[in-house]
Amino acid sequence: MTVVLNSTPLIYLAKVGLISIIEETGDDLLIPGLVFDEVVTVGKQRGDADSFIIEECIKRGTIKIVDPASKFTGFESEIHAAEMDVMALASEYGCVAIIDDGIAREIGEMCNVNVHGTFYLIFQAIRRGSLSKQESVEKMGEMIRKGWRIGSEQYIKFLELIDEI
Repeated sequence: MTVVLNSTPLIYLAKVGLISIIEETGDDLLIPGLVFDEVVTVGKQRGDADSFIIEECIKRGTIKIVDPASKFTGFESEIHAAEMDVMALASEYGCVAIIDDGIAREIGEMCNVNVHGTFYLIFQAIRRGSLSKQESVEKMGEMIRKGWRIGSEQYIKFLELIDEI
């Protein structure tokens, strides 16, 4: 399977030591050049440790930089250009886009893009046995403490879904 990742999921998984949950899937992991610029180029300029972790994944070939053949347009006032490129790549490859921004995900769904967020990756890791339910709750709390934004309703839903797995 192929997965196209946006900046936020990559950054926060790296921040809490969970980049391995995407590496171990065996999926083809793609990011557009604009995501690379946001995560690695800008992150390294700020000295963000996560940017160096992600850059190592790219150097190892675990994550590949691929730009879409055509761009998504018409949503420039609602979402970032990198999010549009993530959706364009996912549409082009017929695969999953991993985006956490709610508006971008709604737009992706309207455009028939298979869109999920970081929760999706965490749930997959639990199902594979790579993460325990307790570890996932702890890591989610750590992501929130490090600045990952999530609404209280979404967090409650996450906890409820964890119990169902």
